[in-house]
Amino acid sequence: MTDIANPLSPVLQALGQLPEIDLGKKQPDSGQTSYCVQGQLPLNALRVEVGICGELAQPISPSQAAALHATSQPAPYGHREATLLDTRVRDTGRIASHHVQLHWDAAVLQALQAQVAQALGLAALELRLHDLLVYGPGQFFKPHQDTEKHPGMVGTLVLVWPSAHIGGTLAVQHAASSTRFASQHLQAQALRWCAFYADCQHEVLPLEEGWRVVLTFDLVVPEAVSMPSAQPQPALVQALRQQMFAQNRPSTKPWVFLLEHEYSEHGLRWALLKGADRSHVQALVAAASELGLIVHLALAEIHENWSAIEPESRGRRYRNRDYHEDHDQDGNSHGAEPDELLGEDMCLDFWIDANDQVVPGYHLMLPPQAAESFVDTGEDYLVGEEYEGYMGNYGQTLDYWYRRAALVVQTREAQQASRFEMDFDTALQDALALGRSGQAAVLAQRLQDSWGQLSARAQGVQGARYFADYAELAWTVDNAETALALCRNFQWAGLSAQDGAALVPLVQQYGTSWGQALLQAWIAEPSAQYNPAWHAIRWFDQSPWPQDLHAFAAACPPALRPQLLQCCQALWLACNGEQVSLRAEPRARSHMQAELWQWASQLANAMQLLDEPAQTQALQQWVASIEQHPTLYPVLELPQLLQKMHASVVWQPALQGLRAALARALAQTLAAAERAPNDYRVEGVQWTCRCATCSSVIAWAQGSGAQPLELPMVEQLRQHVERELERAAAPLRCETRRQGRPYQLIIHKPADLHTRDQAQRAQWAQALAWLQAGGAHRDFP
Repeated sequence: MTDIANPLSPVLQALGQLPEIDLGKKQPDSGQTSYCVQGQLPLNALRVEVGICGELAQPISPSQAAALHATSQPAPYGHREATLLDTRVRDTGRIASHHVQLHWDAAVLQALQAQVAQALGLAALELRLHDLLVYGPGQFFKPHQDTEKHPGMVGTLVLVWPSAHIGGTLAVQHAASSTRFASQHLQAQALRWCAFYADCQHEVLPLEEGWRVVLTFDLVVPEAVSMPSAQPQPALVQALRQQMFAQNRPSTKPWVFLLEHEYSEHGLRWALLKGADRSHVQALVAAASELGLIVHLALAEIHENWSAIEPESRGRRYRNRDYHEDHDQDGNSHGAEPDELLGEDMCLDFWIDANDQVVPGYHLMLPPQAAESFVDTGEDYLVGEEYEGYMGNYGQTLDYWYRRAALVVQTREAQQASRFEMDFDTALQDALALGRSGQAAVLAQRLQDSWGQLSARAQGVQGARYFADYAELAWTVDNAETALALCRNFQWAGLSAQDGAALVPLVQQYGTSWGQALLQAWIAEPSAQYNPAWHAIRWFDQSPWPQDLHAFAAACPPALRPQLLQCCQALWLACNGEQVSLRAEPRARSHMQAELWQWASQLANAMQLLDEPAQTQALQQWVASIEQHPTLYPVLELPQLLQKMHASVVWQPALQGLRAALARALAQTLAAAERAPNDYRVEGVQWTCRCATCSSVIAWAQGSGAQPLELPMVEQLRQHVERELERAAAPLRCETRRQGRPYQLIIHKPADLHTRDQAQRAQWAQALAWLQAGGAHRDFP
């Protein structure tokens, strides 16, 4: 579907002008193509013995052919990783190779292997018997591709044994080209054979009369064979130089040439390249070597996402390349057609280096436009298709996945830039090594070439683990602007004390104002991009600063601590304001309040690191915010907050007024009369609903009676009341009595209200005694 190179680039123009096989077209009087070759052997070139059937006659008699067929088993076929048996796809008899003995004329076999290898553009081939097939009248094999059964297998050779028959033509297709191998005869004068690459679609048409007996061979390239080198062609070298060194600067992007044939992970090797791919790659590798470029083979997965024209029915459907129609799970065609291309990408995810070794862990994302080819990426390379019907606000879409092999050519600079995506950790260590060896200019260029990946890795939850390395790079590069750009994208909530220490040499080198700019970048409220500090403020689901704020601040440069804690104070004040503005239900507010108190104590504890005047001023602002938000920090609950703080902070003079207010509130509350024995009022609940039904429940809860409330009501009302009580975090228990109509909702007050009150008063008394003693014990009792 994707037209990759139109018009041809200078590199492809130069490559296309080199002498090579005319792609997909028969050579004059040769009867062969670049993907398929046919020929004949003398009848005496081979003798065949088959198990209990003995030696095969030339030609086979109908009775011997029938005996072979009776001896055979139904032939299976491969479907991806599976082996299936379905006579609707393949209907023929098979005799396994271990039941067959071949007696070749050695010279003829050697010549045959050399002839097929030369015709298919390969250095050498070996024939390995796969099986013997017997087709009777009406039998066939539908279009399919052969699987690679051995390491080094590149194709198949079919040899037809003399046996009178009509029909059974072998049709072979590759891309838009096709050829036929008609083996029918009444009296054979030779052994006819046909060889073709494994990625060719081929089929055996139904046999009309007689018996068709064939030997099938796997074409295997020996392990010792390598791809021959070629002489560099000046025109191609010049075109590749312009491509990879435009304006005399090495490109930082790879150049990708998509190959014509298909290859699996087992078959993608230099010596196994097929047809024109072989000559093209040989020429390009020679030119790349002349220019000092780095080459790899790779497999590319190309993904396209299209809007779809309305199908007859909606739903999720699938198609893969082995089916002739688009089908859903019920076997119905979805009928959708692609309309507008919404997005596309390409991933190179299987790499082979120049030494024919698999390179582990390489995954490189590129736009498909970065690849060139003589052949468009169309249905011949389609490996998957998915239709998605309407999903809420999204229209229906079609996704296509294609699989192609590629030659990847890179400058050394491009390889280094690519490594930050394919093997980030190793590339980062290489960059650090450059800095440690004093190559600051080379390091700066490498960072510039890989900026996108460096920025992306700094972001996210896992990014913090790279901060120390980035800080070292920022120090080494000796450029304040680059250093700030390297460090600013980190989520500082994930940083540790060690990361704080990594800022010390940076502030020493670039100055305190540089460090302050970094802090502002970490907490600045963004207009367009995600900021974790402000996300934490809004949703209270993560810390707005490093978890151990005291340790982080202690490790930071002393000159930066006041600004650091001012930033944290600003975030905490924003947290208070955001919490007040939220209309959260009491249950959710309770969770948020716990987070808020944790942050308040962390901030107060870190203020110890400031000098006395700055500490006093910061603590006074902290106390002012506590007093301004009594709903967030109820005075009678403040002992819990103070208990989270260091004693040295709690007893600072700046907190004198807060401690005095807390002591007065505790003394006043303890002076009030205790709950009467018959008083079961539920107080302090922030009710969330005041509808007629809920109001009756509230009135009962605020009454002194202890008897449960029984309310006959339909299920919808019962669910409403239970939901609102849960949202309000009311200490009430609900149950449903399933008797009569409607059922009864029964609501119970806590039976231990008095015990709870006594325990709470005991805690208040202890806190008051602790405050009145002036913190003599420095800890709560």
